[in-house]
Amino acid sequence: MFAVMRIDNDDCRSDFRRKMRPKCEFICKYCQRRFTKPYNLMIHERTHKSPEITYSCEVCGKYFKQRDNLRQHRNIHMDTCGRAYAK
Repeated sequence: MFAVMRIDNDDCRSDFRRKMRPKCEFICKYCQRRFTKPYNLMIHERTHKSPEITYSCEVCGKYFKQRDNLRQHRNIHMDTCGRAYAK
């Protein structure tokens, strides 16, 4: 048989913390929302800069600020109506 002993070694934990990359934060200058990637911040800031640019669904007329959100929304109509749309 063997015995299990708890080892409390804070040195290992502190070494691990030092090796981790610091978390970078990119902050929206309009609403202070935080992002970990600069690309995501850039996409987000577009919604503040150009609110007049919108994409609308041909079936239900719902509006979206980002084209990708409209593409995802179209899948709802594909499932319910069985209609296909050009991407």
